[in-house]
Amino acid sequence: YKRMANVIKLRKGLDIHLQGKATETKIQLKSKGQYALVPDDFEGVTPKVVVREGDKVKAGDALFVNKQYPEVKFASPVSGIVREVLRGERRKVLCIRVDADAKQEYVDFGKKDVGSLTGEQVINAMLEAGIFGYINQLPYAVSTNPAVLPKAIFVSALRDKPLAADFQYEAKGQEQDFVTGVHALSKIAKTYLGLGIQPEFQTAIRQLGIDNYAELNIFDGPCPAGNVGVQVNNIDPVNKGEVVWTIGDPTVVLFIGRLLNTGKVDLRRTVALCGSEIANPAYVDMLVGEELTTAT
Repeated sequence: YKRMANVIKLRKGLDIHLQGKATETKIQLKSKGQYALVPDDFEGVTPKVVVREGDKVKAGDALFVNKQYPEVKFASPVSGIVREVLRGERRKVLCIRVDADAKQEYVDFGKKDVGSLTGEQVINAMLEAGIFGYINQLPYAVSTNPAVLPKAIFVSALRDKPLAADFQYEAKGQEQDFVTGVHALSKIAKTYLGLGIQPEFQTAIRQLGIDNYAELNIFDGPCPAGNVGVQVNNIDPVNKGEVVWTIGDPTVVLFIGRLLNTGKVDLRRTVALCGSEIANPAYVDMLVGEELTTAT
């Protein structure tokens, strides 16, 4: 018997309907084979670069670490040669570019059985593979300190910003990785999963036993119901002296699940290529940091 998920009705907010929403079809883009990891994409991180131009890296090798918590590494999405470390004013690291190999090589972190892991082992697995930095921390938009355990972890699988990619579509066929990722997070702290009205996705993950690992909350209301901070506020607000971890982009849960299920860092994501300027708005499978070129 599965208990009903909590439904939280929100009245404040506004859905903005813009032209050019992506249709549920995928198109192939021609890849230039150029990738870049941008430290500014990660909240509150001061980067320390750990590779040099000309170095050979595998997918999963660290390109930079967080100066404040050097155990938090950031993994290269591809194997290849480090082409440049691009710096701006006052030597600020803007990005680290990698030219991808034709045949990809991955660091093997080893498959893991989530059921037998402790919270500490889950954190260590994410740190070792350079994907822990995708988890954010509240309060303050500071980089997450892996040594301070949160009172809870909040994941939002509802994207409701204008023209946002539909996660239910992205996750199709990857539900097991998603459940593995949530199971892993639940080993660290109580985990809350915020969903929209996504019947197919909800049914699929509940059949895989997600109720055993997370408390499900369905948010019924206009944007910004999908905002993870709004969800925290409605479920279990942060009091003085408390820390919670948040994942506002549910693709990150797939990264965690894939790492544990395959032993590889696999930073594939499905992006909505959309907007009023685009003739045929659709979805594209890409890697984090991939340079976009015109459709072929």
